[in-house]
Amino acid sequence: MLTGRLIVVSNRLPVSLRRVRDGWQTQRSAGGLATAMRPVLDRTGGLWIGSTGDSGGSDPARAAVVRGWAERNRYYAVDLPPDVSRLYYEGFANQTLWPLFHHFPMLLQFQPEAWNAYREANRRFCDEVVRHYRPGDTIWIHDYHLMLLPQMLREAIPDAAIGWFLHIPFPSSEVFRVLPRRDEILQGLLGADLLAFQTHSHLQHFRTSLLRIAGIASSMAEVDLGTRSLRLECLPIGIAAEEFLSLLESPEFTEHRHSLARRFEGRRILVAIDRLDYTKGIPERLRAYRLLLENAPALRGQIVLVQVAVPSREGIAPYIGLQRTVNELVGEINGQFGTPEWTPIVYIRRGISRPQLAALYAAADVAWVTPLRDGMNLVAKEYIACKPSG
Repeated sequence: MLTGRLIVVSNRLPVSLRRVRDGWQTQRSAGGLATAMRPVLDRTGGLWIGSTGDSGGSDPARAAVVRGWAERNRYYAVDLPPDVSRLYYEGFANQTLWPLFHHFPMLLQFQPEAWNAYREANRRFCDEVVRHYRPGDTIWIHDYHLMLLPQMLREAIPDAAIGWFLHIPFPSSEVFRVLPRRDEILQGLLGADLLAFQTHSHLQHFRTSLLRIAGIASSMAEVDLGTRSLRLECLPIGIAAEEFLSLLESPEFTEHRHSLARRFEGRRILVAIDRLDYTKGIPERLRAYRLLLENAPALRGQIVLVQVAVPSREGIAPYIGLQRTVNELVGEINGQFGTPEWTPIVYIRRGISRPQLAALYAAADVAWVTPLRDGMNLVAKEYIACKPSG
C-alpha cells in the first residue's frame, strides 16, 4: 500500500501536443498505461513525468499549454532538445534496443551519438524527478527508454523507492550480449528496488543475462547486491475492462455498430488491430490470408479482413519498407480476388476512435492476433471485453 505519492515516469506523458492553425492542441492518450495510472495518481496525489512528444521549442503558446498540464493535472514535461530527443528516441531506443529486445538483431543499428543522446535524455529525466521528489514518494519508471534512470536516481536519492517495469520482451542472453553498452544498461537497472517483467520467460532471460554478462547471480525472486536486495517479479499487464464496457453503452458505439452491420451484412469479419511495426507480423498475416482465399474458393465473397494499422516511427528505414510492403500486399490481394461487390481487405492506416474500435470488435467474428514477437498483446482481451453477452 502506497503511503506517499506515486511518481510515474515514462517516455511520453499521457497527453501530447499537436500544432493547429491557431496554436497548440492537447491530445489525451487512450493507452493502457494512462488508463491504469490515472486512478492511482488521483488517490495518492501523485504526478507524471515524461516528454511531450513534439519539438515545439520555445514557442510561448506551447509553453503556456505545458504549464497548464502541470497546474491542472500534475503532468510535468521533461525538456529534451530536438537533437537529443530524435537520437534518443528514434536512435538508441528504437533502432538499437527495440529490434534487439524483439529478437531482430539483424535490424540493430548503433551510433555512438545516439547512445550519448540516450544517456543525456535519461539524465534530464533524472533531474526532473529529483526536482519534484519528496521523502516517502514511490518512483515507478516504465520501459526500455529509461533503462539508465534507476541507477541515476539511486545516486541522486539513495533512499528512494524505485521500481521499473518492462512493457516489451527481454531477450535471451545470447541476443542481449550483442547489445553495445550492455554492461551500462544492466548496471542502470540495478539501481532499482524492483524490476518487473510481463512473463516468467522475460524475467528468466534477464537473470541469465545478469549472470553471464555481469557475473551477478540471482534467485527467481531477488538479486542480492550486498548492501540491499533487488526484488524481481512477473506482473502480466491487463486492460481496463470497465472502459470498454462503458463504450458499449455509448451512442457513438451504437452508431458505428449499425454502420458495420449494414456494410458487411452476410459476411464474416476478421479483425486485426496493430501498430504498423515489423514485430506484428502484418505481411505474414496478409500472405496467409491470400493462401486461404486461394485454397478455399468457397470463402471468397463470404469473409472480409479489416486490418487497422496505426503508423509508427515513420522516419525509420525498416518502417518505411514495411509500409511499402503492406501497401503492395493489400493491393495485390484486393486486385487478385476482389469484385465490384466485395473487397477482401479493408485496410485502415490510421488510428480509430475508441467507440469505433469497440464497435469493430463487437461486429467481428474473429480477432486475428499474430505478432512475431510481442510483450503482452492486449487485443485479444479487448476483443473479449467488447463481445455481446449471451
